[in-house]
Amino acid sequence: MSSGQAKNAAGEVKGYDIFIRNLQENTTTKQLIEYFGEAGKIVGTPRIGDRGFAWITFETPAAATEAISWNGCYLGSRIIYIHAAKSFQEYGKHIPALCKETVQKMVAPSPGGIYIDGTFGRGGHSKAMLAAMSLTGRLHGFDMDPEAIKVGKELMAKDPRFTIHHAPFSSMRKVLKPHGVKPSSVAGVFLDLGISSPQFDDTSRGFRPEADGPLDLRFDISKGVPASEFLQTVPHSELVQIINEYGEESAGGDAARRIADAICLARSRGELPTRTKAFAELVAQAKGKETSGQVMHPAKMTFQALRIHLNDEFGELRKGMRAAFKLVGDSGRIGLLTWKFSERDIVDQVFRSLEAVRGDDPLLKWYQEQPGSSPLSDGPSLENDEVVKPSEGELKGNSRSRVALLHVMHKRNLPRLAHLEKRAYALPGWAEVVAPVIAAKHEGEVLTKKAKRKKNDIDANAEETEAPKKPKKQKISVT
Repeated sequence: MSSGQAKNAAGEVKGYDIFIRNLQENTTTKQLIEYFGEAGKIVGTPRIGDRGFAWITFETPAAATEAISWNGCYLGSRIIYIHAAKSFQEYGKHIPALCKETVQKMVAPSPGGIYIDGTFGRGGHSKAMLAAMSLTGRLHGFDMDPEAIKVGKELMAKDPRFTIHHAPFSSMRKVLKPHGVKPSSVAGVFLDLGISSPQFDDTSRGFRPEADGPLDLRFDISKGVPASEFLQTVPHSELVQIINEYGEESAGGDAARRIADAICLARSRGELPTRTKAFAELVAQAKGKETSGQVMHPAKMTFQALRIHLNDEFGELRKGMRAAFKLVGDSGRIGLLTWKFSERDIVDQVFRSLEAVRGDDPLLKWYQEQPGSSPLSDGPSLENDEVVKPSEGELKGNSRSRVALLHVMHKRNLPRLAHLEKRAYALPGWAEVVAPVIAAKHEGEVLTKKAKRKKNDIDANAEETEAPKKPKKQKISVT
């Protein structure tokens, strides 16, 4: 059972962990406590993750061993699988994903530079970056969460190389100007997108549909309005758009519309829930059974959609990437940790607009061969590395990192691909390049047929204009 030991920060054993999988998406902590409480005393609250995963800490190894012996038994209508946990992420604790790889790619090339951690959170990546930086290095952290700012101020008191800023990372240029940070002077900017584990686990913030708490969903609770107030005034059409776009719902928008219908119906009756659990149940009733094949709470994506909208997460990402591009110098790095497709799509959009021309690009070769093509001018642009995925070792120690991807981009002084495309598409020869070969062949066949018809018409006309031939004389018989 040593692999399932849960230890505190001092290294003392505080319990014994088990890992459970294949739970139903609507399984609650109360159900887990009632079911596994028979094995022995449970320490703290069971931790329910995504995709039917959960962790439970027992006070004694005997209790954990008893629970593991139930592997393959039914809980509700499903067979569940139970093992000694190889790792256990403590409730409210944040284990930074791809931390080692981030430091290697972002800080190692220039440890004495100026760096920005735009999503400080609880300081996991920042502390690792500071550990790899030289004494002349500087790190600026940004966050909107008041709890994160408290942690940041504690780090400031311990390390003079670090400064925390209570501001969105999109404002980094404006905020850092008084600190002497000029454009093109930063060695690297890092952004860990989405929501941090401590925020997600804090029931007072309302980010988890499985837990009961106020329906808030704001990163900075001192600004804006909570989700419960927003839902009282948002128009039905806008709500459908928010859930459909940010919630990544399937069914061609029908699911988003039905969820919005249920919310508006409850609102019209004065029965719209203001707490997470009741609101999640309302969404689940409207959505029906999960058809995506993913094991998750049916209200999870609606919670995600409202959170993204209330915090303008995607707008922040676009503006933040542009600000980072202005601040980093030549060969400076922009690192982004993404967790879902919608984030990666935006990262890709911004990158493609700033992407540098590659030397082996077929369009570049064609453009240079065209008569009258002017040379391309060098300018600020981006190149990217291969995306980095978590290692098997990391997944054993941090299961939440399984969907994380690290994107690293390097600033260059090269022509942009977008500029090349604009010039190439304007050249006269491009129309011939994009013309379908089949269409061109067909056009040639049509011209050939027309030519043949024209020739036949000319021959026919020529025959008509020739002098009429004299009729042959007929022999007349004389009797």
